[in-house]
Amino acid sequence: MTTAGDLRENVELLKQVSVSDGAGGSTTEWVAQFQARAAIKVLKAGETVLAGRLQGTQTLVITVRWQSALAEVEGTWRLRNVRTDSEYNIRAVTPDTRKAFADILCETDEL
Repeated sequence: MTTAGDLRENVELLKQVSVSDGAGGSTTEWVAQFQARAAIKVLKAGETVLAGRLQGTQTLVITVRWQSALAEVEGTWRLRNVRTDSEYNIRAVTPDTRKAFADILCETDEL
């Protein structure tokens, strides 16, 4: 069971948006949508061979307090640990039964 004292990290949830480049075109940038306090737990880490190279992956569960903005989060968003500046690809957001906390399943290509 997660408690408020377990939420020791500060994370930002990032959404990819199209931004004007000032010359009539646009570029895509990751823009922070909101911040939350979080508990981070590494589930597993592994290595696979991809295109003849060794590729490391890491799966994490990041627990945050439930807030209504989490309902809009999709698998195309990213999560950034503000303290370490590490970024993770979000795979799923699962609220608990009382919507007090939510678990965010994330992956990273870095070990």
